[in-house]
Amino acid sequence: MLINEFTVESPTEFSLNTAVVFHKELNPKIFSNERMNPDIRQGLLKIADHFQEFIGVKLDIVDITVSGSNAAFSYTEYSDLDLHLVVQVPNTTEYKELLDAKKNVYNARHDIKVKGIDVELYAQDVDQEHHSLGIYSVLKNTWVSRPERVSVEIDSGDVKDKYKNYRDRLAVVLGNDELEVATATWDDLKRMRKAGLEKSGEFSTENIVYKMLRNQKWIERLQDHISNLQDQELSIEQRTMQ
Repeated sequence: MLINEFTVESPTEFSLNTAVVFHKELNPKIFSNERMNPDIRQGLLKIADHFQEFIGVKLDIVDITVSGSNAAFSYTEYSDLDLHLVVQVPNTTEYKELLDAKKNVYNARHDIKVKGIDVELYAQDVDQEHHSLGIYSVLKNTWVSRPERVSVEIDSGDVKDKYKNYRDRLAVVLGNDELEVATATWDDLKRMRKAGLEKSGEFSTENIVYKMLRNQKWIERLQDHISNLQDQELSIEQRTMQ
């Protein structure tokens, strides 16, 4: 199935068009004439400052960027606004794990929206390879990587098969209380998406499947399920004193 910037196929039974959509223009809530709207830019800089304060350690910030579908022509109503603090990270596992943990806690505690779009914060190592159709520097107010209107060939049959496989697997995982199985499934989903991005980019089968699962709340349900199981494992039941 060929999808380009002027056509969107009719929805399939597994809602491929909720993950893959092309527009003639960038999201008008964020950009005008392919330049970020001034009020949006100032708001994102303020959010970035708040995130930096929350992290609680001095960061060597190289850039502050927006990437993902909302920095390209492929945004949908489900697309987040990915805001990255690009930082020079000391080459230590502990420091990187700290930033990752802080990012997860911040995003869990805050529900920040810009023009109705959910904002997701990241602390990105400047040396980390980042796959995105477009990257805009909020700090410098210019494109780091300007998006292009593209046509892509998507194997809808392959997407359907892989989506159904993971959806059915998630239904089983959510129906039992095995924490190890749930965490292994989450790790597998992340590896799948990473492999697809590295091999074929944003429109890889793997990334499209991940987006569809995310848009239909399967990812959110899995993360909540893991958190609940972890809470149960760490909790101590009240004992009756003899």
